[in-house]
Amino acid sequence: MEIKKISRQGIRNFFAAVGLKLLIAIGIFVAFGLLRSYSVDMCLGTLEQETQEAKNNIYQRISSVQKNLEMLADIIGQEGLSDDYAHAKMVLSACEDTDIASRLGILLPDDRILQQDKTLAEPMNGITFDALKEKGSFITNVEPDNRNPDDSVLFCNVPIVTKGKTEGILFGVIDLKDSSDFMEIDTFGGSANLFIVDVQNMNFIMDTLHSDVQTSEEMRGRRIKKGYSEKQLRQDFDQGKGGVTAYFSNSVGEYLYTTYEPAGIHDWFVLLTVPESVVLKEALYAKKVLFWLGIYEAVMLLAYIWWDIVHTRREVQAKEKMATTDLLTNLKNRNAYEQALGRYAQNRPECLTCVYADANGLHELNNSQGHQAGDKMLQCVADALSEAFGPGRVYRIGGDEFLAFAEVDEDTAIRKADEAKEKVSKAGYHVSVGAASGEKTTAVAAVVKAAEKRMYEDKRRYYMSHGDRRKMR
Repeated sequence: MEIKKISRQGIRNFFAAVGLKLLIAIGIFVAFGLLRSYSVDMCLGTLEQETQEAKNNIYQRISSVQKNLEMLADIIGQEGLSDDYAHAKMVLSACEDTDIASRLGILLPDDRILQQDKTLAEPMNGITFDALKEKGSFITNVEPDNRNPDDSVLFCNVPIVTKGKTEGILFGVIDLKDSSDFMEIDTFGGSANLFIVDVQNMNFIMDTLHSDVQTSEEMRGRRIKKGYSEKQLRQDFDQGKGGVTAYFSNSVGEYLYTTYEPAGIHDWFVLLTVPESVVLKEALYAKKVLFWLGIYEAVMLLAYIWWDIVHTRREVQAKEKMATTDLLTNLKNRNAYEQALGRYAQNRPECLTCVYADANGLHELNNSQGHQAGDKMLQCVADALSEAFGPGRVYRIGGDEFLAFAEVDEDTAIRKADEAKEKVSKAGYHVSVGAASGEKTTAVAAVVKAAEKRMYEDKRRYYMSHGDRRKMR
């Protein structure tokens, strides 16, 4: 009975623990998902602002170069290009220490180049005056530098016009390596990188991630993170619209969250990227905190469940003991006796003897000396029987009636009962005892009945030898 109660309680506690732990796990999972989503949204919001600012800086930087060149071209055009180019050389020399561009030059009608150091140089890369003259003012895409083909530069070209005639092409060179100052991004602790992409050929033309822009990876064939669309990215590029995406970078080895905006120059787009590990840094830290918090809560929960099981077991044992124990004698009570009858009915041992005992004179002792004296008598009888048959085999089944089951033969049981009677007698009391046994097929109740009958025979002999039943000793 006790084991079943504890088992049922243990099962309930187990499922309660599993259910609560599952709820905690779901709560942690949902919390992490919300934190992750919040981190990504905050990141993209910051990137969008920074991309707009970077776009404006790049546009203003290149536009300012173009405007300054137009102003210089007007100054040179007012005087015209003399045979010795004296005025043009003076203007170019005066701009040598300025930050208008990395360097300036003038492409002459004979295709030679007047440089800032006042020397003339031969053209390179197939540049011709006539070809540039037809285009007017414009900014090239990234091209190899005519001085150092290994460097990638931009050329800003402005015609020098004197009296309606184009006498030269003033150009300014923007070295991309010298442009890092105004393209430097400090957001996300310097982990963000800036790119300029030419969407006509889908190549990077500038980036702050790689040491050389020429080693930049092409945009084609990038693995796009789930939740974003390469189709949407291409559509935004085609329509000149800004947006957000996330793609896998082989250089970094992880996804880069990216915002992009049209630069306002050619078909360029400005991209600002930040690694996923940086975006989710706080969320991952929170995940660790939540994980260990969940572990702590689970341990505390399991500790509580264990304590509850132990506490419940003790309560069940205490209630079981109260229900089956006689509080005065600390013997098993009639409830326990009834349970024992049921057990023996189902599983009868080969040898079973019942000893039935009754304390003589309890009523008279209570009346003459008080119930405390009567209790003392009952305790004496209980101790004697427990010593003879073992405390777990003796039952107090009535006010002055006791019973013991002994898995011994009848003669052995009678001898033990006589020892108990002798001990009680030495204490000044008397107990009547009867013992009986039977075959394994004999009903236990019949054995008990026979033992009770013999106890009454012993009691009758006692009172016949001591006179009136109401007298004590």
